[in-house]
Amino acid sequence: MSHNFLCPNHRQWLATNPLAAYTHLRETQDTGQYYRDQGAWQQALPFLGCAYETAEIVLVQAEKLTSTNVVDFTATAVLLADTLHKLSQKTMSLAIYEQAQLRLKPELVLSYQQPQLQRCIIDCIKSLALGAGFHNQMMQGQIKEEHCIH
Repeated sequence: MSHNFLCPNHRQWLATNPLAAYTHLRETQDTGQYYRDQGAWQQALPFLGCAYETAEIVLVQAEKLTSTNVVDFTATAVLLADTLHKLSQKTMSLAIYEQAQLRLKPELVLSYQQPQLQRCIIDCIKSLALGAGFHNQMMQGQIKEEHCIH
C-alpha cells in the first residue's frame, strides 16, 4: 500500500501497547465513520487508514485470535476501501480488499483447531472478495460507459 497512515513511532508504540492499540482502533474507526456519515470522505480517510493499520496490529498482537479481532480487521478494511472508492481511488480501493484477504488467509490455516473461528475467517474473506468484486464491476461499468460516450 502506498499510504502509510501511521508514522513509524506511533506504529511501534501501538505494537507494544495492546490496550492503547485497541483504544486507538475504536477512536479512529468511530471518527472515520462520523466523517463518512457526513459525506466528508477526504476527512474520513486518514482516520480509517489509521483504524485499518491499527486493526492489523491488534490482529498480530492478540495472544489468541478471536472472531472479534477478525471482524474488526475486516470492517476497517471495508470502510477504508469504500472511502477510497468514493474518492475515486479505485485501484487503491481494490488493493485494500486484496491485501486484507491475503492477510486473513494465513490465519485460516493457523486456526485449524477452532472451527467456529475458521468459519468467521472464511466469511470475512468472502465478504472482502464480494466487496472487491462489486467495486471491480463498478469500474468495468464505468469503462464501458466511457467507451460508449466517445
